[in-house]
Amino acid sequence: MAAKMTADGLYRVTYGEEYGLSHEELIKRQPWKYELMLPGHPKPGTYKILNIAPYKMHQRCAPRFRVGRFLLAADAAHLCNPWGGLGITGGFVDVGGLYDCLAGIWDGRADDSILDLYSEKRIEKWKTIIDPISQENFRRVSDADPDTRLERDEFMQLCRQVEGDPVKTKELLLGMMDVRYDFTQHYKDAKQPAAQASA
Repeated sequence: MAAKMTADGLYRVTYGEEYGLSHEELIKRQPWKYELMLPGHPKPGTYKILNIAPYKMHQRCAPRFRVGRFLLAADAAHLCNPWGGLGITGGFVDVGGLYDCLAGIWDGRADDSILDLYSEKRIEKWKTIIDPISQENFRRVSDADPDTRLERDEFMQLCRQVEGDPVKTKELLLGMMDVRYDFTQHYKDAKQPAAQASA
């Protein structure tokens, strides 16, 4: 993945490497990796490296996002590999949901039990949406047989099916909104659907 960061040509380049290499080995292999994978097959000396920061990718989630007065959100609560940006997306949604919970408490529209609900729902969204999609994104970019990935990948087939159809494309893109949860529905004065109100 190569993402342009600034207008003057600064890029962030992320790529996978063999497991178990030393820091020195990773640095030594960097020119070869760039030449192999980047457009134009750039040679050393045609670009300037500002920073190299090897790291191990993780997929994990804290067992609770609330313990007493301590609350977790974003990278403090869960980690994802960088393929697809689901860690940052989940983090933004965590913070938005936590804001709604804290604002409800501040305004007297919710008690602090809404913070337990925050923990429960955000963990549920991580386990059922963020983690599975993030892991599948990682499998896509590290596939040993990329030439046959399309025929084996249900999501890529779905993307191909909606290609050229703006309505279906919009529906597909809006599906990611499922990562959100509306905590304001649990405010004391929130209007609940009849089925919930009578339960």
